[in-house]
Amino acid sequence: MLARTGESWATARFEGRDATLEGESLAEEARAKVRASLENMFGVRAVRDDTTLLPERRPFTFSAVKDGRMVSLDGYVPSRYALARIIAAVNASGNSLTGQDRLVRARGAPPGDFAGLVEFALVQLERLPSGRITLSDGALSIEGRAPDLATYDSLSAVIHGPLPYGMTVARFAVRPPVASPFVWSASREGDTLRVSGFIPSEDARAEVSKLLIAALPGVNVRDDMRLADGAPSTDLWLKAVRYAGRLLAQVPQLQVTLADSTISVEGVAPTFAAFDVLAAARRTPPEGFQVTRFVVEPPRAAPFTWELVRTADAVRLNGYVPSDEARRQLLDAVRSAFPGVPVEDEMQLASGGPPAEVWGAGANFAVAQLARLRTGRVAASGTSLVLSGEAFDSAAYLSLVQAVKSVPAGLSASAQAVEPPRISPYVFSVRREGDGLTMSGFYPDEKAHRALLAALERDFLQEKVNDLSAVGGGAPVGFLPTALAGLGALARMGNGELTLTDAQLRLAGAALRGRVGGEIEDDLKRDVKSPFTVETALEVAPPGPLVGTQECQGLISDLMGRGTILFDSGSARIDRHSLGLLDRLVFVLQRCPSTMVEVAGHTDAVGEPPTNQKLSEARAAAVAAFLADAGIARERLVTTGHGATQPVAANDSEAGRIRNRRIVFTLKEGRGP
Repeated sequence: MLARTGESWATARFEGRDATLEGESLAEEARAKVRASLENMFGVRAVRDDTTLLPERRPFTFSAVKDGRMVSLDGYVPSRYALARIIAAVNASGNSLTGQDRLVRARGAPPGDFAGLVEFALVQLERLPSGRITLSDGALSIEGRAPDLATYDSLSAVIHGPLPYGMTVARFAVRPPVASPFVWSASREGDTLRVSGFIPSEDARAEVSKLLIAALPGVNVRDDMRLADGAPSTDLWLKAVRYAGRLLAQVPQLQVTLADSTISVEGVAPTFAAFDVLAAARRTPPEGFQVTRFVVEPPRAAPFTWELVRTADAVRLNGYVPSDEARRQLLDAVRSAFPGVPVEDEMQLASGGPPAEVWGAGANFAVAQLARLRTGRVAASGTSLVLSGEAFDSAAYLSLVQAVKSVPAGLSASAQAVEPPRISPYVFSVRREGDGLTMSGFYPDEKAHRALLAALERDFLQEKVNDLSAVGGGAPVGFLPTALAGLGALARMGNGELTLTDAQLRLAGAALRGRVGGEIEDDLKRDVKSPFTVETALEVAPPGPLVGTQECQGLISDLMGRGTILFDSGSARIDRHSLGLLDRLVFVLQRCPSTMVEVAGHTDAVGEPPTNQKLSEARAAAVAAFLADAGIARERLVTTGHGATQPVAANDSEAGRIRNRRIVFTLKEGRGP
């Protein structure tokens, strides 16, 4: 009957027709209501009221603390019924329960279903690994740490959404999960800025928005940030966000990411000015942070040019470099190649260059060649290298010229503007002694060197050449024709030496016969042009000892085996380059004055036979005339021409025809003059 009145807190005990009313009431009105109901019951004679009035508690508090799978209760409940529901709710969650004996029944509970309010709060507490709920006069406080962002977001939505009747929110102190790493990122695409990752608080969210709007006015900010714990100091973190805003304001395509205390910057710089700002900012990160990743593509350089310049005092690097790593490697190479020399780095990062491996190979090649220059530069445009300057020494010059012929794959190089080391005074010398030649001093370039060697091979009867010469700059104008004229004169002498010192030619030594000295001087004065001057110190070589016909023939044959008497093409005119050989033939024939000399001319098979025959005879006669003019008695000389009738080689090749065009000397015993 009492339950039907809605006052289940009260019970009645009867002795006959007398009732005793017991229980703890939440209000005086409830006690009176129960007592009146019992007194008005049919058959009841008397009612003894043993009920008590529960103490009133203000505020009316209830709390539950969860630690793992353990829930501890404390505070007040309005009734045993409410207590039973609360205990049943905890047990249904599978948690262990303590503190139910500390729950005290009391008056002052908020209106409505107090147990229902507690059950709702316990459901929210169950979503936390650990935490606390507190009801104070129906105002709910909840604290703890969410296991993940989804739980945090869901719990926040529930607590801040519609609540059961009689419940309000006093405090939502659930902390978001710890984010490790604590990542925040801002990515700009033109006029849109997307901000994502974690923020340490809602106040920080508002501050981030304020900072970014101030740094990028007019840019649309899309906020995808979420709360999380684990950030560095909020003040330092916001300084890093302000730093990111300054970077984002420079470049329309950029992403800045904070991860714990590190900063990453990625994007494309539209101008060198913007890139320089980013690069400078990279070196001055905010307090507590460091830039660990900087992948900003610099502007494109077209053409992609750079240069290394070697001055007397320093090495200077100008132009573009494709990456910081390439810059570091280049600087290391330069400092290694030029120890102790100041290095001035004025290079600028840019894109648009050759592949990294090609650029690196070109840079190493350039440094190696620059080290061979006293002063100079290596200028690069794309994959082409141009070297200029003065070589350190002759060996360095030749090494550089050779290196340019085999540049690394993908590159081309030119050293036409590289000069050999300047020599002063400029000296060149050839000494002829016995059957050997020693060439020393300097020549201006490899072309001149080859011409000098060719003259020695052609005019000096295959004498052994000891080449001690080297390339050198500073040769006087007209060096090569003057040197060749001097070699032509030296070829007509016995022992002797040709020396060029700046613009002076000096020839000293022994002429093979008296008249030759005068001819040499006359030829030099005719052939040597200003600004060169000629000085000679010539004497006549003493005649050789007399020899017999057979030995004389051997000496003549040796000379003809090492040289050839040359004629103008199709003519009997003796080539001047054969004068040295003819002078030596005269010198030998003077040692066997009693021998008869047959001079026989031979030609190749080209042309009509009568022509060949006449040409061979005319050439033999020209040689005999030279010998006679040089002092060989005319009656000792006999000439004949065989045309092409006695070839010594096939006439189907130029080499064979050259061998067939020859003069043959045959010596026989005879009466002298």
